[in-house]
Amino acid sequence: MILKDKRKLDISYVPEKTPCRDEERRRLQMLLDDGHALISGPVGTGKTLLARHADGDVYVNCYTHKSEHKVLEAILRQIRPKFSTAGLTSQRLWQEIEGDHLFILDEIDGMIPDDLVHFAYTLSRHEEIGTSLRYVAVTRSALMLKQLMNDPATWSTFAEKAVVELRPYSKEEMMDILAYRAGEALMRDGYDDDGLSLIADIATVSAGHMRAGIDVLRTAAMVADQRGHDMITPEDVREANREGWLEGLGELERRPALALLAVARCCLEQAYASLEDVEAVYASVCEEHDVESQPVESELSMLSDRGWMYESDRGYTVLDSPAELLATEIEKRLN
Repeated sequence: MILKDKRKLDISYVPEKTPCRDEERRRLQMLLDDGHALISGPVGTGKTLLARHADGDVYVNCYTHKSEHKVLEAILRQIRPKFSTAGLTSQRLWQEIEGDHLFILDEIDGMIPDDLVHFAYTLSRHEEIGTSLRYVAVTRSALMLKQLMNDPATWSTFAEKAVVELRPYSKEEMMDILAYRAGEALMRDGYDDDGLSLIADIATVSAGHMRAGIDVLRTAAMVADQRGHDMITPEDVREANREGWLEGLGELERRPALALLAVARCCLEQAYASLEDVEAVYASVCEEHDVESQPVESELSMLSDRGWMYESDRGYTVLDSPAELLATEIEKRLN
């Protein structure tokens, strides 16, 4: 068994540490001395995880609830579970919210725009009616949130000069995070550096970024366990990231198809292939199919641009399909 604790790779799991976010975590704690902060960053940059580490006792996903009234109801269900909100107006609900809490308001840009402005204004100026409220809001873009509010007075009290900006992770940082999460969830000898690098490459080109990387790590471990492997192999990772795009192979011309076949064959037993490896196998593949061998770099560049393969810092590789399956399908079409 490779999986030691599957739950520690779930999207809802909050690990003890926030690797590669120490500086941002310090800034968040500093801002919370004044009672509020806004965390901003693209998908998969650890916004929710960082917010969770602020030790808030109330969590609300505003995209799920959307209206001001529903967000207030969600808050009150957590801080006053016996209090009935039935039939009460939003104004009345505000009066029931006390100040000794820290609210985590995830995806706050998912609220109805008009409700968002009134909610943000009331939240940030609640002390004017008696109680100062502490909060950490989370958004994909502070700039877009500001434009969505379109109210300078609300923005100035809600988030201005209290933004923690999260940039996308570098590949090296993703490797560190994957190693940390793998150390928590997998057996010590169940993964290696090449496997984590392959997953980091997948995360790099994924819209989900680090979130997608954690998901592939979990699925790859499950695939490896199912296949009886002692360690996650590159093919386990590719199977975990498998997409249904192979039907597009018929659109490739003969030489690009031969170059892709060479890359696939090189990656049958390894995560990456060097240019020298690919050139050698490409010459052999061309000979098999009675095609004169030529320099292969231009074909590889085109294949990479079109997403058929990936050029990593470690070499050429296949990400969206097991290399064995890809090689088999190409050979069928060539024959």
